[in-house]
Amino acid sequence: MITDTLNAFGDINNDEIKAQLSKIQHLHSGTNIIPYAPPTHTLPFPATMSYQNPLSADSLASFFSKIDQTSVIPQEATYKCSDVPVTYALELPIPVNLKGSTIRYSFTTEEGDVNFGVFLRKVDEKGVGGKGGGEDGEENEEEELQPLTRVDSHISPITGSFLVTEAPCIAVVVWDNNYSWFKSKTLSYSVTVKPPSQDIVYAKYIATCNTSLSNASIDHRSAETRLNKLVATRSQLKQDVERLKAELASAMSSLASSGKEESYLNERMAFRKKQMEGLEQRLSATEKK
Repeated sequence: MITDTLNAFGDINNDEIKAQLSKIQHLHSGTNIIPYAPPTHTLPFPATMSYQNPLSADSLASFFSKIDQTSVIPQEATYKCSDVPVTYALELPIPVNLKGSTIRYSFTTEEGDVNFGVFLRKVDEKGVGGKGGGEDGEENEEEELQPLTRVDSHISPITGSFLVTEAPCIAVVVWDNNYSWFKSKTLSYSVTVKPPSQDIVYAKYIATCNTSLSNASIDHRSAETRLNKLVATRSQLKQDVERLKAELASAMSSLASSGKEESYLNERMAFRKKQMEGLEQRLSATEKK
C-alpha cells in the first residue's frame, strides 16, 4: 500500500521529502495558531467571594425594627432611694438613649454636707460606657456637666436639672464624701429622666428615615451600575468560551491529523532511503564493469 502511494508522487528526491516533512511538522506545531489572550475586564471576579443576601426576611425585619425604634418615646424613668449611707462616694449611672432628654434631681443629706457633681460618659460603638469601658480598657470620653461642688444638702434639698445634648450616653450622678470619710453621711435622692417631646422624637425619626433612604438609593444605583457592566462582561465571556471551544476542537483535529501524517512520512522516507541505497549499489556495480 505504501509503495502504491509513493508511486503516485512520482520521482521525489530525499531532500524534497525532508522539506515536506519539516513543513508539515511546522504547520501542526501550533505556531500558526494565534494564542488566546483573555480580554481585560473592568470587573474583578474573585475565585472565592462571600455573597450575603441583603434581602433576607430576617435582615430586612431587623433593619426596619431599628428604624421604627427611633419613633418610640420611652417612659419617664425615676431613680429613688432613701437613707443611703455614704462613707466615701456614691455613683448613680443613668442610661440616656435619646438626645434632648432632661434629667431632674433632688436630694438631701443628714449629718453634714457633701460634694455633688454630674458627669456625662459617652457610649462607644459596642454600647459600653463608663470608666474602663472603652477599647483595650481605656476610659471613654467624659464630659463634666456639673463639677464636684460642696453643697449644703443637710440644710435644704438640692434641686436642679440639665439637658442631655448627646445620646446615647450614661449620665453619672456623684455624691462625694472623701473629704470627710470618717463621718458618714445619710443620703436620700430622687433622679428623673424625662424623654424629649414627641415633636423632637418625630423629627429624629424623619431624619433617620431620610438618611437611610439616601444611603439605600446610593447603594441601589451602585449595584445597578455594576450589574449592567457584569451582564455585558458575562456576555463577552460566553462568546470567548465558545470561540475557545472551537479553537480547541480544531487544534485537536489538527494534532490527530499531523500524527498520522508524521507516521506516513517517516515510512515514506525509510522506503525512499532503501530505494536510493539499492539504486546506488546498482550504479556502482555498473561503473566497475
